[in-house]
Amino acid sequence: MRWLVLMVLWALPAHADMAPSDLPTVAAAGLCADHYVLALAHPDQIVSLSHQATGPLSPNRDLAARYPSNRGSAEELLVLAPDVVVLRAWGMAATAAMLDRYGIARVSVGGGLRLQDAIDSLLVVGAAIGRPDAAAASAERLRARLAAAPPPGPTAPVAAYFRPDGGSAGLGTAVDDVLAASGLRNLMAVLGETGWGRLNLEVLVVNRPDLMVLSYFDTTPASLGGAPGRHPVFRRLTRDIPTVGVPGAYWPCAGPHLIDAIDHLSAATSEQP
Repeated sequence: MRWLVLMVLWALPAHADMAPSDLPTVAAAGLCADHYVLALAHPDQIVSLSHQATGPLSPNRDLAARYPSNRGSAEELLVLAPDVVVLRAWGMAATAAMLDRYGIARVSVGGGLRLQDAIDSLLVVGAAIGRPDAAAASAERLRARLAAAPPPGPTAPVAAYFRPDGGSAGLGTAVDDVLAASGLRNLMAVLGETGWGRLNLEVLVVNRPDLMVLSYFDTTPASLGGAPGRHPVFRRLTRDIPTVGVPGAYWPCAGPHLIDAIDHLSAATSEQP
């Protein structure tokens, strides 16, 4: 990822943020793309956001409601005719190919898994949409927040990240990075798990964490897939173990709002007895 970021930045002109009237127009296609565009773009340059921008996983729903929505089809984006399209990094190969065919600039975000990927993507998107200074400032805030948080030591509290479907995250994920930056050891990482996976209730009972970090309970409708989050054992664990809920809108991808997840967790854990 880092070498690609350097190549993209080298190929783009180096300049400070332009005046709003000179900025390229921008469309976002995909939830993660929405996050970056809303975080970096000047409001006047946005021509469209994805249909998810006003949904529960968008932290800027009110702002997003001002703009037309799209579902990421090439036809929609070609009609909008933006100067730049920010795409999510998966499932949009056909749209990307059509944009290339018609000469519309594009960048992709959300393909990385780590917090560093979010920093890299901020710089790439900022350069592409004429907002390099805004991107550099956001990246620097995230770097400074990380620098201020030393790696958690062996006696740091152990946190179990848990979604309604029993999903969790181990080493090599943005969630693990956020927990570490918040002074917490990730239970899945302690157990040697890597990437995205499941955290069985049996494992939670045997390896009782100091803290439960719950997310997406506020945005996931009731279904069979969410049964682990309604299980009596889970309810008992959350009664007995301190629990912190992190809004799902902060981390549906490795995006700019990971810093909000860090701040939210750090504030919440500082209040724990």
